[in-house]
Amino acid sequence: KRLQAENEWLQADHKRLQDRVGVLEARLNQNSKNSSKPPSLDQKPNLPPPDPGSGAKGRPYHRGASRELLPESAVTSREVRAIDICPRCRSRMEGTGEVRKWQTIELPEIKPLVHQIELHTRVCPNCHLVHHPELREKEQFLLGPRLEALISVCLGQFRQSHRSVREFFATFIPGLHLSQGVISKVKSRAARALDEAHKHIRQLALHSGQALHVDVTGWRHRGKNEHAIVLRSNNVVSFSFDRSQNGEVIASLVQNGVYLVSDRGLASARVDTRVHQYCLAHLLRNIQGLAEHPATTLEETARLGDLHDGIRSLFVDKHRMDRGEIALSTWKQYGYTTWSALKADVETMSHGGSGKKVERFCKRMLSDWGYFMSYLRDPGGPMTNNPAEEALRSLVIARKLCFGSRSEYGRQWRASLQSCIETLRRHGHSVLSFLTATIEAARSGRPPPMPLLCQATL
Repeated sequence: KRLQAENEWLQADHKRLQDRVGVLEARLNQNSKNSSKPPSLDQKPNLPPPDPGSGAKGRPYHRGASRELLPESAVTSREVRAIDICPRCRSRMEGTGEVRKWQTIELPEIKPLVHQIELHTRVCPNCHLVHHPELREKEQFLLGPRLEALISVCLGQFRQSHRSVREFFATFIPGLHLSQGVISKVKSRAARALDEAHKHIRQLALHSGQALHVDVTGWRHRGKNEHAIVLRSNNVVSFSFDRSQNGEVIASLVQNGVYLVSDRGLASARVDTRVHQYCLAHLLRNIQGLAEHPATTLEETARLGDLHDGIRSLFVDKHRMDRGEIALSTWKQYGYTTWSALKADVETMSHGGSGKKVERFCKRMLSDWGYFMSYLRDPGGPMTNNPAEEALRSLVIARKLCFGSRSEYGRQWRASLQSCIETLRRHGHSVLSFLTATIEAARSGRPPPMPLLCQATL
């Protein structure tokens, strides 16, 4: 009886401990999706194995990084240090050829270069003719080309407001108080000066021979809703604004015979594309949103989850091919096999047994099926429209800060300047140098420099 009582007590204690472990595991598995915890407290995924050559101790998965030295052309002063006599045995030291360099960067005194022109009035003693000297055409500007370029950079690349720019220059250059009218005139002149560069960038994007990523976002102009359209091919980005995003507008911007990558919502029926790829990242988000809809049943959610996991496995195979783990032929075989299995599942969900919302989604997905797997024709073809999404990010932030444009030159300035900024930045060129050269060319009547050919330096 004592052993039986002890056994019953152990079983009851075992059950109590199991229930306790279950409660603790459920508490540990809480995240932002199944509880009220913020996303910042979610457990991070497993980190990749440490790099043997990294040498890092605290964070073995993080490669060390340090500030790169500026080029030799930027060095304004130099000091050479070497020890000629050994501090231990007093022998003469010999060079090893190893030179360690250290650079200290400083700014010169911020002092404006003010060129004053004195116009003296003269009178003739004989005929009493009074003559007033006139300013030349390129001398009639209050601000120089470099200063106007810096104002455009502050407004466009750093998304500062007019008031912030005025306060910035008033702080660093005492006595220089820019008015709202001066800022507006600077933007108007920059819009006209950058018009040719904007057209040049658009042609580069259309004729680059690479995949053309197209995306559209909202824009406000004079209090009305418009659309900002981005064309990106490799590292060339072109923006334009239009009142609508219908097929006629897209056809006027995109030429026929291109490798087009877009979202399913783009009106591209009038464009005769060579290859047209729909963004699979948007497809994953649509499937996830449908699975989380209140009208979706648990059985439909499970099927949509399998569909979601199948599409995600396509990205895993693509990364494996890029790393050289599987051959190109194997990757294509995996891709066509996976899409064939996914198509069978989607056809099953579209032929009854599911809710109307899921059925409509599956039928539309089947009608666009060929556009989802176009990337398999070209091994280097993109599977997502993320490059266009990334290029739009800066413009979307600017829209939230300035609430759009209020004048025609403001809209033209935003499209031209944003195209130059995004393109030059991705090629490692100086935006300020290019804008300065462009404004100087516009004032002197010379042809403007092209964005990717400008070698002007400050």
